Amino acid sequence: MTLLARFAIVLILAVFPVVANAAEEIPSFRSTIDVGADGKLLVSEEIAVNVEGRDISRGIFRDIPLRYEDSSGRLREVGLEILAVTRDGSPEPYVTERASGMLRVRIGDADRLLAHGLHTYEIVYETTRQIRFFDDHDELYWNVTGNGWDFPIREATADIHLPQSARARDVTFFTGPYGSTEQAASAELLGGGNRIEVRATRSLGPREGLTAVVAIPKGVIAPPGPEEERALWWADYGALIIGGIGLAVVFAYYLWAWSRVGRDPPAGVMVPRWTPPDGISPALVNYIDKRGFSGQGWDAFSAAVIDLAVKGHVELENLKGDLTIHRKGSGLPAGLPVGEAAILKELPGEGDTLTVDKANGERVQKTGKAFRTAIEKEHRDSFYRQNGSYLFAGVILSVLTMLAMLTLSDVSMGTVIVLLATSFPSLIIAFVAVHIARSLSRARTLGQRVMAVAVAGFMAFVVQSMLSGVIGALLPRWVDLPTVAPFIVYIGILTVNITFFFLMGAPTPLGRKKMDEIAGLRHYLTVAEKDRLNMQGAPKMSPQHFETLLPYAVALGVEKPWSRAFDAWLAAATAAGVAAGYVGPIWYRGGSFDAGSIGTDLGSMATSMANSFTASLPTPKSSSSGFSGGGGFSGGGGGGGGGGGW
Repeated sequence: MTLLARFAIVLILAVFPVVANAAEEIPSFRSTIDVGADGKLLVSEEIAVNVEGRDISRGIFRDIPLRYEDSSGRLREVGLEILAVTRDGSPEPYVTERASGMLRVRIGDADRLLAHGLHTYEIVYETTRQIRFFDDHDELYWNVTGNGWDFPIREATADIHLPQSARARDVTFFTGPYGSTEQAASAELLGGGNRIEVRATRSLGPREGLTAVVAIPKGVIAPPGPEEERALWWADYGALIIGGIGLAVVFAYYLWAWSRVGRDPPAGVMVPRWTPPDGISPALVNYIDKRGFSGQGWDAFSAAVIDLAVKGHVELENLKGDLTIHRKGSGLPAGLPVGEAAILKELPGEGDTLTVDKANGERVQKTGKAFRTAIEKEHRDSFYRQNGSYLFAGVILSVLTMLAMLTLSDVSMGTVIVLLATSFPSLIIAFVAVHIARSLSRARTLGQRVMAVAVAGFMAFVVQSMLSGVIGALLPRWVDLPTVAPFIVYIGILTVNITFFFLMGAPTPLGRKKMDEIAGLRHYLTVAEKDRLNMQGAPKMSPQHFETLLPYAVALGVEKPWSRAFDAWLAAATAAGVAAGYVGPIWYRGGSFDAGSIGTDLGSMATSMANSFTASLPTPKSSSSGFSGGGGFSGGGGGGGGGGGW
């Protein structure tokens, strides 16, 4: 090895430790705080940072809290204005972002990388409401560096200047992470106590800070006057007050609207019946009973298909595999319900077929949509009214309330977390409230019904508020009551809207009458055979009677008990020789039924039909989107925050 090569290796080994030890850090953090006689603070922070292009490549950011804890331990909103930002003595571009009760000052140019090495930033800002007023003294409790920096701080110093001629009564300090009572610092009174210098006596690690507390004699700093106190009080609580009033107005409006149009007419006497309500098809029975279509109406569609088969207009094939519907006859028979007519329009001629599988998914979907549209077009608002205009007015009131609150409050990341974390439980709470309200609203008097809904809504609001408070208490300290409280109102408004969305709709007098008749038919389809025989005038069971009412049983979701009743009758009738030869309906072709469970097999078939229609539909395409009570401690008081690089 040559002498030159050996020299190069020695040089590399000598330099390598220096390179390896180079780290991004804050060699010096010096803050100068000028306290005005009016309580304003003029703060100049001189922050030297070592840039190595890892976490710091374009600049730094500084997070400054917008809230402080007053002498009563309550969090208050402060005023803060950025006056100047420089780097190495020259103005530096910056932007501010307000969120999470914090003002973030992002310093640097996104299109320019910093040269590696030492850079010194200076941030000058003015802030108000930082002085705490006690009975025997006033106090500056100032978190000099903040406890949120990503980098170690080698030297931290605070230079505090009191108003002219004022002398500090006492000084203390704290160091370490948030909540620490460590005092690894020193304080020096200069100018007879008018100037105080507090210096950390050790390096501060990431998330560690320096806090200084200075006691000031009473009378040096003017406290807020009555008018200013009122303005500040409104700034603290205005959003909550507006939100509370708005919530009360929204709830009162919905209660009035529900009393006017949303109360169900009183139910009549349920009389068992063995014939469908006059002029009501199986699909319409489902529509009335469910107060509209649910699950895209495939239960009602299945009932309509079976009814068409029973009437002889279609045949069903291969029910245990892919369902195929065969048309019998042509054209549209007179008097056919509109939903069933919409289905036959897809099968206009003799022998036309529709196979329910993925290959025909779009056709099935089209037919199902035409079926639902036909029924809704003819019967909308005839049996049930959603009262959408009243709901729309309630939503407008709710939105106006929320907008008013947004103009008076901060929307922070912490409160967004609370909102998201409690929105899903609020849905469950609302459903419970609806169930209780509907159970209680069977009371006969208007006052009792109003009280039922009021109790249900109040229960939902109280439980939701408690849940929001618990979650907020478990989150970090930056999720504070002044921020969370308005969102309790938001959750309350959300709960009220969801609750009354389900309560506002009501049957019409005709709808109530038909619902009572449908309840009588459901009772007949589900009671035991011996109870059915005790019904005066009830027809005897027969294959024709069973098949005629099977579509209605499917529409009401009671096809299983109706099928079991038929099997029991068929077994007895076969043993007595009065039903010999019945092997299943003529409108079905495919595999044979088990002799002892024809009804059960038909019931199971009907149950699976809606699933077959759903399974045949085209798979939707996904879309993506990018979306101090026990004394002082480090991190207490005003100021604080932290920062990092970008």
